[in-house]
Amino acid sequence: MAMSTEKKVGFFFLLTLCVLAVMIELVEDWQPFTEQKEYQTFFDTAVGLKLGDPVRMAGVEVGKIRNISIDDSKVRVDFYVIEGTDIKTDSVAEIRQTNLLGGQFLGISFGSRESSPLAPGRAISSKERANIDQLITNLDRNQERVFGQMGELVEQSRDSIVNSASRMESVLHKIDKGEGTLGRIINDPGLYDEIETTVVELNGLLVRLKKGEGTLGKLMTDSSLFDDASVMVADLRVISDRLKDGKGTFGRLLVEDELYTNANDALINIRDVAAKANKGTGALG
Repeated sequence: MAMSTEKKVGFFFLLTLCVLAVMIELVEDWQPFTEQKEYQTFFDTAVGLKLGDPVRMAGVEVGKIRNISIDDSKVRVDFYVIEGTDIKTDSVAEIRQTNLLGGQFLGISFGSRESSPLAPGRAISSKERANIDQLITNLDRNQERVFGQMGELVEQSRDSIVNSASRMESVLHKIDKGEGTLGRIINDPGLYDEIETTVVELNGLLVRLKKGEGTLGKLMTDSSLFDDASVMVADLRVISDRLKDGKGTFGRLLVEDELYTNANDALINIRDVAAKANKGTGALG
């Protein structure tokens, strides 16, 4: 059965798409109009790095990895960068992670401004980073060390812990039997009755205070006591002001120096009279 023209065109279009997809997969790195510069670098380990992984400078993709091989007990990584990418003699290559899921790429640093460009085909210095295997190994080592120290600490403290537990069990046993002050407090029902009676009495006392009964209740509820105290304070303030201004007898005694001088002279005269009397001088003597 002959195929129609429409079917032939559709089949040819589908075949063309398949061939195009294969070509894109096979010649992904083929860039005939872009010059590429080849370099290599060496690592002790290259866990997770694979062919076709990107080469980046400051996060910008500038090339790809062409080959990964073993060369003299080192991992050799051959890669290329596109034309216009300046790699300096002091640039450093390191394997870095794209994300937390484990994607890898080869990162190249810019190098210093005063350093000269590195010729294509030369090797770039590398910097090792801790990979996941090393992190897990270090974690296991630290975990063993911590748990080992904890085990030794527990072993050294075992006797003390056992003795403390035995003493605590003995104390709880005595409390359960009602021995000692704490045991009597917990197990004596009479104490609860006394506490309940005390609470009832306190409640009655508070009710009486609230009603204004008794001396303390009146002090708390009678507003006239507060008014009297306010009047007394006002009177005391007036008296204090009068004394400060030198009014009245006490005020003059406080502020006038003449009264103090006269009183002092009088005391001196009395002292002289008393001295003469003691000596037998004069009519009084």
